[in-house]
Amino acid sequence: PLEREGTDMRYEAAAALLPEELRRAALTLPPPLRCRAEELRLRAGRPMTALTGEEERPLPATVTPRLLEELCDRAAEYSRYAAAETIRQGYLSVRGGFRLGLCGTAVIKGEESTGMRQLSSAVLRIGREKTGIGRTLASRLFRDGRFFSTLLLSPPGGGKTTLLRDLVRCLSDGDGCPDRRVALLDERGEVAVMCGGI
Repeated sequence: PLEREGTDMRYEAAAALLPEELRRAALTLPPPLRCRAEELRLRAGRPMTALTGEEERPLPATVTPRLLEELCDRAAEYSRYAAAETIRQGYLSVRGGFRLGLCGTAVIKGEESTGMRQLSSAVLRIGREKTGIGRTLASRLFRDGRFFSTLLLSPPGGGKTTLLRDLVRCLSDGDGCPDRRVALLDERGEVAVMCGGI
């Protein structure tokens, strides 16, 4: 019950980032499905959908370019200039540990993308911590006391970041393996669930 309650709270926190019309539609998703929701998908001219595992469920709101622009403004805390670097790369790290993927028309200067305009779609990723999922794997990362290089592979949404986050915790806490000093290069702040350096 506690995990389910916490998961519902994550979904509701993600919905709170949306413009009011879309937020109301997002909250029509039944609570049992909110627990499994991984993404809210928004495509201009189409209904907003919630990805719940393998199923994409339509929600009762049509996404417009205006709503996508408002979502981007809200996610950037009304300072797109401050978030220009990540918007240029097609995403925003959002307060609360959420990630907003953006698609639109790239602004090109020379051979480099310098920005994005005319948003056409967005994906709001609802990340969740799963403490303990790396415990059994952590001990298998060592041979004769030495850490072996490891590559995590899976399709999108397979849990790579979630697993990596817990492996870092296991390695640094000594949970399932000897404790280690861990340095993590998290260029996008995704594993550390950072927003604005916090």
